[in-house]
Amino acid sequence: MTDPLPDYYRAAVVPEQLRAGLCALCRTPTDGSEFCPKCSNAPYRPDAAGFTSYAIDDAPSGEDMRRYKGWSPNAARALDGVRLLLEHGLAHLDCAEALAGASLDAVAVIPSRTHHVPGTPSPLQRLCSRTLPRDLPTVGLSPTPGSTSDRRVRADAFDIDDCRSPSHVLIIDDTWVSGATMLSAVWDMRRRGVERVSMLALARWLNRQYSFTNDFIRRVDSARAWRRPQDVCPFTPDGECPQ
Repeated sequence: MTDPLPDYYRAAVVPEQLRAGLCALCRTPTDGSEFCPKCSNAPYRPDAAGFTSYAIDDAPSGEDMRRYKGWSPNAARALDGVRLLLEHGLAHLDCAEALAGASLDAVAVIPSRTHHVPGTPSPLQRLCSRTLPRDLPTVGLSPTPGSTSDRRVRADAFDIDDCRSPSHVLIIDDTWVSGATMLSAVWDMRRRGVERVSMLALARWLNRQYSFTNDFIRRVDSARAWRRPQDVCPFTPDGECPQ
């Protein structure tokens, strides 16, 4: 039986009456448009998109996404929470396959673009190396020289170290903030001939400084409508596994 996540974790799934105004791809609050500007303008969107949680910037869920990479006294607890999010997402790989219409045959893990050290795996890559299914090959990603997290979607943000022309790749990242990193990786994969690209973000970042986001958090708080990540499918907005 999977260990439960702490109570402060929030699923990226809310009731239907509270989903109005959320981006149809990344689930961030918008001005009422179907997609947020970043997702609307993306050259390619993933065939299936999973988000295992919302991470709120001034809440423990947001703190864990920062702390799990470090060596603070709370890092071990945060790492355990991130591990449980990853395990939950991986338990629903068949849902990504159903939505994309093809079986997965490879996985790629987003490296750090800001603190990348060649030959040294990131904390997320280390975690995935211990957690990913052994029968799922890994496609290596590394930032191109000079690549930074400038929040621009770029076709040349990553070098793909080993691309054997898989037909369906799952890209994993820890946190979707602006979406530029993940959407850049999707673009890179597609321009190299990968037919289907799905994604899994362990957290969709919510920043209260944005009025739409703050209003959304307050409405869900008021309705007491937050759900536990482990109770829902991360690949669907309503949390129900696809048929």
